[in-house]
Amino acid sequence: MDIAEWTSRLEDVSAGYAEVYAVDRTPDWMLLKLMEELGELSQAWLVASGRGRDRNLTEQQQHEAVAAECADVVAMALLVAHRMGVDVESAMRDKWLAWEEFHAKRRANAATTPPITLDSNAFQN
Repeated sequence: MDIAEWTSRLEDVSAGYAEVYAVDRTPDWMLLKLMEELGELSQAWLVASGRGRDRNLTEQQQHEAVAAECADVVAMALLVAHRMGVDVESAMRDKWLAWEEFHAKRRANAATTPPITLDSNAFQN
């Protein structure tokens, strides 16, 4: 399944959530919901990494909580992007994958030019 299909299915689930809980899924609500989910992921990670109360959860349950919150963050990020008219696949290709060749050459100690100007402290030892 590609990102567009995932987003379409997530949009349907999110719309159902909004119907059940009488939520107006405005762009700002969606962005705030993403931030809420990121907070929940942070909390789950603190528990799973031993830096928060274990809440009487087993190690497996802690891992499952992190996985569930990761899913929430990714889903909400896709929904926010969709609502804002962002083509996520193109944006990922342009923002992240533009660096693939650069890092491959850099690791091979070959001369290369970064796709954008780097900060003056980048790659300094």
